[in-house]
Amino acid sequence: MRRIIEEAVEKRKKKQKEIQEILLELGGLIEHRSVFKKSGTKASEILSQFNTKLNELITLQDQEWDHLSNNHYNSVFTSLQGQIDKLDAKYSNIQTLINNFRDLENSLEDLAGSFSKEQPEKEKFNELKEKISPFQYSDFEKRFRGSREKIKENLKKYIPYFKDSRDLLDIGCGRGEFIQLLKDEGINAKGIDNSDSMLKEAKEKGLNCIKADAFEYLKKQEKNSTGGIFSSQVIEHFEPEYLKKIVNESYRILEPGSILILETINPLSLFALTNIFYLDITHQKPLHPEFMRYMFESAGFSKVEIIYSEPLHTHFLEEISPDKESAREFNSNVDKLNKMLFNSPEYAVSGTK
Repeated sequence: MRRIIEEAVEKRKKKQKEIQEILLELGGLIEHRSVFKKSGTKASEILSQFNTKLNELITLQDQEWDHLSNNHYNSVFTSLQGQIDKLDAKYSNIQTLINNFRDLENSLEDLAGSFSKEQPEKEKFNELKEKISPFQYSDFEKRFRGSREKIKENLKKYIPYFKDSRDLLDIGCGRGEFIQLLKDEGINAKGIDNSDSMLKEAKEKGLNCIKADAFEYLKKQEKNSTGGIFSSQVIEHFEPEYLKKIVNESYRILEPGSILILETINPLSLFALTNIFYLDITHQKPLHPEFMRYMFESAGFSKVEIIYSEPLHTHFLEEISPDKESAREFNSNVDKLNKMLFNSPEYAVSGTK
């Protein structure tokens, strides 16, 4: 705000100088007029007096604006300080609440450990412990992966693959972004996930999402009973052997001609590997696109395709002008670096039964 005011003052001073120059020139032009000769007063003196009064008026205006702006700053800062104090108090209360929840979580964990594996109360205690845990995966998703709208926008590109499908399954549906997109297209779909906090948000949107382990759910489905399976940013959480079972079971329950699409982080992009994959400590192993192609083909899928997202163009290193010496060699190396560093941050592997 201060910078804007200072720029306005500078513009005013420039205009004031221009007016002064015009007045002086005007005085010289009308100096010979008879009305000024008879009165014994030079036009330049009159215009000089006018310019002085004009400057005094502008100075008073500047002083008035200074007082107004200072009062405005004071009121704004006072208001902001009040808001900051309130936020500090709320943050302190929240931190105390989080500490209390953490203590309660630890107590429940100790209590759950006293139950035998056969006692049903142990599972109930574990569910309760997850619900009150200060760490909620839905909060992590909001902070680092983005809003519902942003994720929906990223997932829109997969809708055409399922245009003619029915009874789709979204493994690891999270907050239900892809389920919502399918619903908007009139495609019937169900989502499964393990996170209570994520499923709570999905159910609040009226989406058909349930809590289930992926492999256990797939095992219970009949052969050739599902019209398509999708999963986004989930398989990197699986151990290799578990992932293999997911792919094989998906092939078994899919209808002939239907599609399996699994999206994950692209380890061929160093930016995605260091800034996305390793950000989430629940990730297991980076999955190479060609390994996923092999896994799909080994399970029996045909028409296996790797679908890459757009590269991170906004991060690209800049090339030099082609007019400069050695530009071709330099730009070629820059291009190679861009592909290695800022390649597509995610990819999906698609296969048809």
